[in-house]
Amino acid sequence: MATIESMIIFGQEYKTQNGGFITMPNGESLKVFEIRSLVKGRRVNMAQMLEHVRDLFQAGKTGSEIAALLDKDSDTIGRYKKIIVAFGALDESAIIQKRESEGEFRNEKTTAMKERFESVEKWQARLMKQPRASKKKIKSKASSLNRICQILKMSPVALLQKSYTGDEQLDAIDELMGVVRENVKSVSSFYQLRMAVRSWIQYNQIGIPRGSLCPANLSGKTVSHGKSAHVRASKQEIEQANKILESSKSKLPYPARRIDTEIFFKFGIETASRELAILTAKISDITGAWGGWNSAEQTFKVFERKLYHVDEHQQLKRVFCPELVRIINARQKAGENCLMGKQNEYVHYSQMEKESSDDIKQNKAQKKALREINDNLRAVYSQVGGNMTDPYFSKKPSHTLRHVAAQFWLRKSKFDYAFVAILGGWLTIDELKKSYGGMPKDVFDAKYDTYINSGE
Repeated sequence: MATIESMIIFGQEYKTQNGGFITMPNGESLKVFEIRSLVKGRRVNMAQMLEHVRDLFQAGKTGSEIAALLDKDSDTIGRYKKIIVAFGALDESAIIQKRESEGEFRNEKTTAMKERFESVEKWQARLMKQPRASKKKIKSKASSLNRICQILKMSPVALLQKSYTGDEQLDAIDELMGVVRENVKSVSSFYQLRMAVRSWIQYNQIGIPRGSLCPANLSGKTVSHGKSAHVRASKQEIEQANKILESSKSKLPYPARRIDTEIFFKFGIETASRELAILTAKISDITGAWGGWNSAEQTFKVFERKLYHVDEHQQLKRVFCPELVRIINARQKAGENCLMGKQNEYVHYSQMEKESSDDIKQNKAQKKALREINDNLRAVYSQVGGNMTDPYFSKKPSHTLRHVAAQFWLRKSKFDYAFVAILGGWLTIDELKKSYGGMPKDVFDAKYDTYINSGE
């Protein structure tokens, strides 16, 4: 076999010495070897094989893919890659970029995505370390990130647009989220996706400016806030709804749930409680646990679990309606343990002390029971008419009561926002004002006239 005296590798000539060795640019020695295989139907030498493997890596192929294409084992391709790197002929950042844009997207479930991308797994782990982290919400973030990847047909890493820097990177991600917005018609769904991608890119040290400088598709604001601030019912409409619910002759889809619907309606408006707080309110007070009805003071202890993350979830609600007080006292005297229904009828009694909403699970029968309450409420709204014909009443029959309660108490308190925010468990006055407490024109006009004519 003839001795190879020199070889051109990646455009540069290298002379052999000491029995066929050459010195690579990184200072290491390499023995020139013969290739005993074909590439694209022709026999190649060592330099040609290295160049071909380099080109495949640069095209975004993985080592295992190249091994299959060239009929080699992965270890051999790995050895070739080390040689190519030693010659300084492989741009690994280009490999990553190419692979992210072309080779990393897979139509897979969230679990598989997390297993394939260690960075996504670490992101989730970081979120779980936060105080009072919600496993359910964190799981939802990962699912949302995967949904974005499915829409864009790119990997979570590719979504980061690493080929850009600074504002260009943020703008590129915002443009991609614009595509997602076009594919997701629900405002609330897009909000969930947006919040997930904000968390993901911030974990990867991509800063997001606040206020008007934040790109529109990456904003942290809930764009639907304030759109339902007009939802309200007059005092007369509330009284009419109560009469319907108090009458055993009223026509309701589920008459057997009339009294439970009445309790839900009255308690919701008087206390501005959220749905889950009402469903899990206990009449009896288990020793050492939070909860229970105090008939002497006419107060109820409930869990407003949405405020669990800020440790404001234990709330005392006052009840003043004589009919509601009568019903609760009668249930307590009869040995009932729940504000609504029998034990386990709407929520498992053993879960009613749980302080996080993630720990509250409802079975099919319990979900069906709640749907029947909502259908009864829709029927009442339809019979009352007036403000209650607003589509929001039918769309969200139980949450509507929180809006009605906000307006009820704002009018009663002459729009004392600070008082109502405390009563209803709104963390800020601004939240109450913007999302629930829009001031009606007649109230504004009356106040305006009062101040104008005050003589001061």
